[in-house]
Amino acid sequence: MSLPVLALACGGAAAGDCTLVFGQGRGVAAADAAEVERWDGVNLAFNRRVAEVLGERGEAVVPLVARAADDDVPATVRAVLSRAAADGCTRIVETTLFADAEASVLVARLREYPLAHDAAGALRIQPPRLTVERQFDLSPTTLDRVRPAVLGATMAAELAEQRAAAAGR
Repeated sequence: MSLPVLALACGGAAAGDCTLVFGQGRGVAAADAAEVERWDGVNLAFNRRVAEVLGERGEAVVPLVARAADDDVPATVRAVLSRAAADGCTRIVETTLFADAEASVLVARLREYPLAHDAAGALRIQPPRLTVERQFDLSPTTLDRVRPAVLGATMAAELAEQRAAAAGR
């Protein structure tokens, strides 16, 4: 199945190693077209800036963003893994901005997942090894105040710092 994407930029990555920067909003009713479009724009800006910052640091990146209304999780995972395999990616950085209405927070999150082949040779997503997260009080104006591109740049830099610390540098 082909994953409908909002953005796929930067072409192919260097053979042998890259990061698939995958983003998708969540928790948006597909019937509310205006809200889906709003969240898609927010997640696209956030994802794009994370990918740019990682790329500026010399990393080969493949940005990929799915629509917030796409709710076929198995198909999305298959499409993401297929794209990662095609570009030789060894990790996924998941980007997401979403509202958690029950907790009354807006969550911005980056999670890095290593990729590995299982015994049958299929590419699999491993447990997350790094997470950078921010939470904001949720109000009618929160999303208007949060600047996703600026937030994405800041959080991508923090992810790079976590990587360096984990590598003992």
